[in-house]
Amino acid sequence: MKSVSVAMATYNGGRYLLEQLQSLASQIRPPAELVVTDDVSTDDTLAILAEFSHTAPFPVRVCVNTQRLGYRANFMRAASLCSSDLIAFCDQDDIWRPDKLQRCVDVLERTDALMAYHDAIVTDSALSPIGTLARFAPPNSYNPPLSVDPFMGVNGFTLVFDRQLVQFSSLWDSSIDMKDGKNPNSHDQWYFFLAQTLGALAYVDAPLAQYRRHESTVTSSSWIGGSRLSQAQHFLFECLGRWEHLALVFERRAAILDEIAREPAIPQAASARAGAEKYQALARIYRERIELYKDDRIVHRFRQFMGILASGGYRSGDVWAKGPKSGIKDLLLGVLRVSRIVPAAAKIKLRGY
Repeated sequence: MKSVSVAMATYNGGRYLLEQLQSLASQIRPPAELVVTDDVSTDDTLAILAEFSHTAPFPVRVCVNTQRLGYRANFMRAASLCSSDLIAFCDQDDIWRPDKLQRCVDVLERTDALMAYHDAIVTDSALSPIGTLARFAPPNSYNPPLSVDPFMGVNGFTLVFDRQLVQFSSLWDSSIDMKDGKNPNSHDQWYFFLAQTLGALAYVDAPLAQYRRHESTVTSSSWIGGSRLSQAQHFLFECLGRWEHLALVFERRAAILDEIAREPAIPQAASARAGAEKYQALARIYRERIELYKDDRIVHRFRQFMGILASGGYRSGDVWAKGPKSGIKDLLLGVLRVSRIVPAAAKIKLRGY
């Protein structure tokens, strides 16, 4: 039976913290430990944790940072201090369903997946439902390595993953956040990238937590999604900068995986090599698309387009290609530059720009 540690990062979370802690204490399959890294809170967070530790049905370890780290590094530190076979990230303001850990750990014990994650009910501060995270569901309940869309994002509190992924934490600093180029990956983005590249990914199709959204929430509200019109406008007016950033993100991921693959003793070395090739190829597609849009010569633009087409960059049904819709956009807007079709572009749903 695999043990599981809960890794919680806190910062001035006193308002909702007790409800979250009580939901941890109510788990059907309790964790082996709760590891909390506090980012120098100035409210009653530490007092609440101290009181809870006296009655919790599992050990509670609270580590206070000597200086503010920010939520990314704070969660990474929490994971590094965990000692169990599995790690479950935990926010300070949500509420877990009693069977959350049991269902996720059961899946990881039955399969060779490196990570399991689940759906959740999105609520306002008063826990009134306002949506779900169902749109983050992968294609299947069990997904082999490199079969999940590399653009997919998940929320950290839904993740339970194999602790062996922590051994690659020294490479985290060299990653680049997909949305914020000034920082490394968020903790959930980082571990999701590693898990779905180096191993299989499991999904529990059940809302196993209430995800509370309020004015102090740190993570983004990307679960809501933008309109097709706003996405199309982004494509038309800001796409090249975005593509340059994505190319750099994927090149950096390829380099990280190359570094992992250099260690022959690591069981995931072959998967790391395969992942590095996939990410490098995806970065190359973006570099080629940038050149296509920048070139003033139609013959060169058409040649660039045909090169992407021939290499499979627009193939359908492959998460590592841009697909036919991107091919049509690139042909009309990039190669032919037919300005009269610009309004029609707003009707095209973009995937990863």
